[in-house]
Amino acid sequence: MFNRQFARREAQLRRLCEEQLRGIEIPDPYAVDEICRQLAIKRGRPLHLHELPETGGANSPCGMVLSFDHEDHIFHVAATSERHRAQIVRHELAHLLLGHAGNNESVVNSLLAILPDGVDPSAVLSAFGRTSYDSETEYDAEMAASCLGELFQDLAHSIRERGRSGVVSRLDDALVHPRRNRRS
Repeated sequence: MFNRQFARREAQLRRLCEEQLRGIEIPDPYAVDEICRQLAIKRGRPLHLHELPETGGANSPCGMVLSFDHEDHIFHVAATSERHRAQIVRHELAHLLLGHAGNNESVVNSLLAILPDGVDPSAVLSAFGRTSYDSETEYDAEMAASCLGELFQDLAHSIRERGRSGVVSRLDDALVHPRRNRRS
């Protein structure tokens, strides 16, 4: 029963993500920066990606999202692999796409303490820092981030398949990601 509950929640999060991505062209191979650019256009709000300043603290977030009146900013750690960076950005995107609102003053202040000068704490409408997954909101964002990764791959793959013959497409499937699209 417990597994069914998680499966239902995952399916619900995937549907929400699919709705948010409707109309977005995913490049192949997909680049999370380009997806952020397209989502900013679709949402009518600038979305900026930044590297987090190096703090060296064990409890420092590896990613965060700050929302202001007219724009959003996603921050990610600089010293990580491209795959991890993409997961961090997808996690923060998930907070935005799922409509999460987090405005705990102590969280905002602790997050802003590591940002460059010039960010006015009173202007922050919402803030999330990716340090743990001990809340439902963080769990949902991480689950949705994984769904987004799969959706980005699927959408990029479907674009690649357009205009390719069936044999070339199946060969490409087998060589690019043999476990993803097994055909019977």
